[in-house]
Amino acid sequence: MNKVYFLSRCMRPLVLLLVLVSCSQVVPPQTAVTPTVAPSKPTVTATLPPTPTATPLGGVSARLGPVPQNCSPGPAPKDLGSGYYVLKAVGVFPVWAVGFSGPHAALEWNPQQAMEFHHSDGWGHKFLWVVDTSVNGLVTIHGANLYDGSPLLPDAEQKVATSTPTMLIVDPQDPNLPNIIGSWAEFPGGLTIPKAGCYYLIATWPGGSWRITFAAGVVPS
Repeated sequence: MNKVYFLSRCMRPLVLLLVLVSCSQVVPPQTAVTPTVAPSKPTVTATLPPTPTATPLGGVSARLGPVPQNCSPGPAPKDLGSGYYVLKAVGVFPVWAVGFSGPHAALEWNPQQAMEFHHSDGWGHKFLWVVDTSVNGLVTIHGANLYDGSPLLPDAEQKVATSTPTMLIVDPQDPNLPNIIGSWAEFPGGLTIPKAGCYYLIATWPGGSWRITFAAGVVPS
């Protein structure tokens, strides 16, 4: 009896030890395998920069300078004709140029306009050339910078085919002219300068001519 009791007491620690050993052999957890997915590449859209416009005497980075203050004063624009709708014009009968500001003839752009009307030849400004229909022949208009000879570029609708970029030629007797107001033939168009500066403008017709000077450039907005 004592032997049995003794053996049972000796077996208990052994059984307990076996249980502890078996519990300590824990199966390591299975590592989850994350499937490899190739990362998506964002689509890159190439945006080309705008093509800058070149201008003579300055290149693509040219900026229109301010109106010079040392130009000889030009004529004062005045109302054109009696009974004609009001236009501020320079010139003499029978040829007028409408588009200059005053009090002395000047061609002006504010900074926004200087950006808007900048093109490959310089800076354009709207103009209206007005000729009395009594003129029997061609009218030519041209001009240039007073100091370096850079030419002005006058232009107009219904110009004569022999006109050039620097010489505008119009014919007030053209039977196809769409703009005849009373005794006046109108030629809507423009005048382009290559840079700020002091300029002259000349108009000639059979039996007469005029020449004016004017300043051109940017004014504060």
